[in-house]
Amino acid sequence: MAGRTDVGKKRKNNEDSLYFSEEEGFAIVADGMGGLEAGEVASQMVVQGMAGHFIRAHGERRSSKGRPMELLGRLTVSCREWLSSVNAELYLAAKSRERRHKMGSTIAFFVECADHIVVGNLGDSRVYRRREGKLAQLSVDHSWAAESPDAVPDGEMKRAKKFVTRALGIQARIEPEFLVEKVQRGDLFLLCSDGMTEEATDEDLNRVLGEIGEDLWQGAAALIAEANGRGGADNVSVVVARAVG
Repeated sequence: MAGRTDVGKKRKNNEDSLYFSEEEGFAIVADGMGGLEAGEVASQMVVQGMAGHFIRAHGERRSSKGRPMELLGRLTVSCREWLSSVNAELYLAAKSRERRHKMGSTIAFFVECADHIVVGNLGDSRVYRRREGKLAQLSVDHSWAAESPDAVPDGEMKRAKKFVTRALGIQARIEPEFLVEKVQRGDLFLLCSDGMTEEATDEDLNRVLGEIGEDLWQGAAALIAEANGRGGADNVSVVVARAVG
């Protein structure tokens, strides 16, 4: 795995956060919201909270007994519980400090288990899989543009894409999306904040991912350069992982 985050060309602060662990088989990207320092704090809280859960779960899976599908099922249920816990922590933090009022964060992640990955997300940060030259989005966008495209007035589509309808910390209850995906050798996975997908189309991403060789760090750098080269209007974060088993 490899990952990078960049402030972009037009922002002063980087409200994105990421964390990944090849050893423990997970990756997380979060994009904070709230203005001032609130967005940075929110995304950091989300990433640190979920990473802690994934690290502990990895240790428990190594020592636990059970069929692979049972372990996968328990992990999926746990992911929902962990997201609810992180959401509650962030929601209370936002309420306790006026400067952080309405602070929240998107999240996109995957975690490996039993030759599968569990993909989860809230908001418009994304998870992609490239397999045999074809790119597929595994996450589900939670934005005005994605959920109600016919209701978006003419000329407002760009703003509608930025209008996130679900995120951590905004409401007391959350409705995350989950997907369980069988992993194949050679699969290439991309996690990214919307600073990447604002600038690059799926066709652009497929092209850049197709040019990635053995060095995933160079691949992550190439993705950041693609976003910034097209304007870099927002913070951009990416994590790239290749299935080798």
